[in-house]
Amino acid sequence: MMWFVLLVGLAFLVLVGMFWALRRRTLPASARARIRSQWTAMLAIPDPARRVMEADAILDGALTALRYRGSLGDKLKAAGPRMRNIDAVWRAHKLRNRIAHEPGSTVTAAQIQEALSAIGKVLESL
Repeated sequence: MMWFVLLVGLAFLVLVGMFWALRRRTLPASARARIRSQWTAMLAIPDPARRVMEADAILDGALTALRYRGSLGDKLKAAGPRMRNIDAVWRAHKLRNRIAHEPGSTVTAAQIQEALSAIGKVLESL
């Protein structure tokens, strides 16, 4: 009888642990307000390439607020399953890296718009 109680207790703890690990992370209201404010300020930046870099930084901050750790790449890998447009977000992040690390690289208005749209959609979904 004692083993049965211990086994049931252990099973309960395992289930609680699984629930805790899989629960949906949510942004606190203060973080949502900060992200909206940062996004509005980013849209006012005249340089399109700089807007992409700023949007990428806003996404990084949002994922940090959701307790994801590491580089933005690490955070995207961990948070990817909860993002419907993860491929577009990866393209946006790669575009940001190209802008930051390849001076003189050519970026089209369509690429800028796609990147901002992808990041904006994922921020709305968080």
